[in-house]
Amino acid sequence: MIKHLKGLTVVCFCFLGLYGACQPESVEKEILSSVNQLVLKDGWNMQSSTKVTANGAMLSKTDFQPTDWFTISVPSTIIGGLIANDYYDFDPFMGQNFKKLADPSMDKPWWFRKTFELGNHFAGKNIILKLQGVNYKANVWLNGHLIADSAKIKGPMRIIDLDITNYSHTGKNVLALEILRPFNPNRKDGDLAIDYADWIHYPPDYNGGIVNEVMIHGYNKVGVQYPQVVTHFDLPSLEVAHLTVHALVTNYTDKPQTVEVKALINNHIPVKQMVTLAARQQKDVSFSPKAFHNLNIKHPKIWWPWQYGEPLLNHINISVYQNNKRCSAITDEFGIREITSELIDNHSRVFFVNGKRIMLRGAAWSPDIFQRRSAERQQQEIKLYKDMHLNIIRSEGKFEDEKFYDLCDKYGMLVMTGWMCCGAWQYPENWTRAERAVAMASDSSIMYWLRNKACIMVWLNGSDMPPRDPSVERDYLSIEKALHWPNPILATANESKSKVSGYSGVKMAGPYEWVPPIYWETDTKKQYGGTWSFATEISPGPSIPPYESLIRFIPKDDLWYDSESWNYHCGTMKFGTTKVFNAALFARYGKVHDMKEYARKAQAQNYEAHRAMMEAYGLHKYNTATGVIQWMGANPWPGLIWHTFDYYLNPGGTYFGIKKAMEPLHVQYSYATNSVSLVNSKLKPAKGLVVLAEIYNLQGRSVYQKSIQTAVGADSTQSAFPLPNTIDGLSDTYFLKLELKNAAGKPVSINWYWLSKKKDALNWAKSNWWMTPQTAYADYTSLQNMPSTSLAVKKSKEIIRNSKKEGGDSVRHLIKLTNTGKAVAFQVRVRAAEKNTDGTFGADILPAIYNDNFIELAPGESRTIVCTYSLKDARKSIHRATANATDQIGMEVSGWNITP
Repeated sequence: MIKHLKGLTVVCFCFLGLYGACQPESVEKEILSSVNQLVLKDGWNMQSSTKVTANGAMLSKTDFQPTDWFTISVPSTIIGGLIANDYYDFDPFMGQNFKKLADPSMDKPWWFRKTFELGNHFAGKNIILKLQGVNYKANVWLNGHLIADSAKIKGPMRIIDLDITNYSHTGKNVLALEILRPFNPNRKDGDLAIDYADWIHYPPDYNGGIVNEVMIHGYNKVGVQYPQVVTHFDLPSLEVAHLTVHALVTNYTDKPQTVEVKALINNHIPVKQMVTLAARQQKDVSFSPKAFHNLNIKHPKIWWPWQYGEPLLNHINISVYQNNKRCSAITDEFGIREITSELIDNHSRVFFVNGKRIMLRGAAWSPDIFQRRSAERQQQEIKLYKDMHLNIIRSEGKFEDEKFYDLCDKYGMLVMTGWMCCGAWQYPENWTRAERAVAMASDSSIMYWLRNKACIMVWLNGSDMPPRDPSVERDYLSIEKALHWPNPILATANESKSKVSGYSGVKMAGPYEWVPPIYWETDTKKQYGGTWSFATEISPGPSIPPYESLIRFIPKDDLWYDSESWNYHCGTMKFGTTKVFNAALFARYGKVHDMKEYARKAQAQNYEAHRAMMEAYGLHKYNTATGVIQWMGANPWPGLIWHTFDYYLNPGGTYFGIKKAMEPLHVQYSYATNSVSLVNSKLKPAKGLVVLAEIYNLQGRSVYQKSIQTAVGADSTQSAFPLPNTIDGLSDTYFLKLELKNAAGKPVSINWYWLSKKKDALNWAKSNWWMTPQTAYADYTSLQNMPSTSLAVKKSKEIIRNSKKEGGDSVRHLIKLTNTGKAVAFQVRVRAAEKNTDGTFGADILPAIYNDNFIELAPGESRTIVCTYSLKDARKSIHRATANATDQIGMEVSGWNITP
């Protein structure tokens, strides 16, 4: 395998550490990136080949002047670069403006040109150009020479190393890439590039460009790359971690070299061995705990997913020496952790982290539609995932960059990743020999790149099905074994059986369209999206953003729930409208008169649907439900379906419904059994608990109360009590309030439901992979005419000084709400927003973290909403200059039946 990979670049996208030139061992710790690497990020120029008459030989010389070219930073797609240069006089996300991006020049090559300087410290070194994500193929020129053509530079999921020693020199150099975007990645005979299927419309450049870093490395004879530390415990004991260290060493010369490879863990655990390399040879170097006894670490610092413990990271340095001089070095962080899985039955798989089984509930990840990378945005989104109590992110073939996985490592967020559906990647039987080579090189790249990431939980060799050509899966598995992939590998994200590796134990049988809360517990035949197995992608469909976000991308004259602009911001194909969601909304909540009313009702329907999905999987965990991935977490552009928070990071009903369902210690209602249960996601049992249930009619009168004392085991569920089927004084629509108090009498979970005497009913006989139609709808229409009530509001604010910490200073608002009326206050929302001079509220402060929202309050009940945001983000959200940003921010309180 290593011989097969000779000369091939074998990770994807981003650099893992620091490479050192030959230096005395005494200065080993003084590895400066400026000495041995050069990141070609800023100062690139970009232009269409339709406007350039010069050829690559001329473009890549220092005397060429790129007049009227666009200045960009890399990574950048073609359209991303044009947007960065304010090329368009319109917002591509507003209405149907996206269509205006179409340009015939996108189908022609584009030039990406960069002048860079190599300092004297690169003199005498082997100089390597590392391309970490070219989409889709390129001719590469340097200093007037074609150093690689598009037959070799092909495929965005690869890193390609090019030896440019003979074409580069100290001083100024010019690199020019003639890039051709991918064609038809969404078709079975298309290019093996980035595919979106039915998520969104494709950008006209199909993300053509440079989608990750370009770097220059200088080596002295032998280099080391891709360090990996694999953990094995004597489970269930975690007292000793048996570590195996791997790294790839490369001889960049035409002569054999003998070197000493040294690994140092946490600056005090050393191992070393001599290695001989033939000319141009790559070799995997390993240190096993059997051969090196100090790799059996007692009382290790263990990495855990964030809900199970601290995501502690360790440090490794690997250096190469020749004649007592250091020739190269690399550093990385790693997690001491072991992830395994096993089948409960042929259709259900459970995962274990460090020997403890884990119920996985998360959401899918979608990068920006123009592949723009922002560490700040990545961090903001991961924090929102954590705030919802999610513990896993799924990435389907749209890989982020190094910063993203480092953040997941840091925050203890697990990641499921793998190849994508639904176009060319899914039809390997149609690949040419060259395309198959691209696929295998891509697999090698990803394995090397991600194998040492603590956050990576599982790899999928296929998405919507196993590779249709079994020999492709066998080749994938061979690569993954040779490159020491340490985590579970599944053939597919769906329930089908691979001819090579058998059942995956997961499923993706839908739904992807609106279904009512009752759906999740009534798929009794285990054929669709019910609470069984591990649903790797699933959703009750549309997730309508709050009104304040809708007006940011739907034009005022087209702001309606079935307009052309509205439908354009749905998905594509079967998901190009919200008709199914709308039909349920109007039948269940009543017709609407304007879009503010529509958005308000949509938040309630989003809330109950997404909460029910996550609650059902919590209630039935391990029996045989082991995981669920909400499709998706966020949209790659402003959209109306499949997200937990919208493109602007604005959390609506979906977000808070999921957050409520995912409380670590949670009381919940079962729509299927009309009963109350507890779900404990903590690893410790909870005793001395009190569960209270109270039912209110629409007038706000309490018509039923019950409470019991109980307990719940660690990471388990506990039935509390059934609710009566008949209750005197019940209105057609009524409210159920559940409250859970801990042993100290403190409320730890308050969970409200609005219910109807008329129940939702499903036509299972007409189910398909994306939806189950309804034969009857619950009737909540009386909520439109419920009695009004009033709130007493007390607000306070404090500045939290964190100037030296992550995110800087932040602001915390405490809003105490008391229902002073006689009716239940329904869907009360608190919103941090810019205060206008006329007393109204404008733009949201985003992102912001709320402890709860879209809540209900019984007559006389008080709750405190806590809202926190960074001062930096507040300043960005406010549109007018201000000396004190917080003076321009107010907290808007609204609700269905709230008297202003």
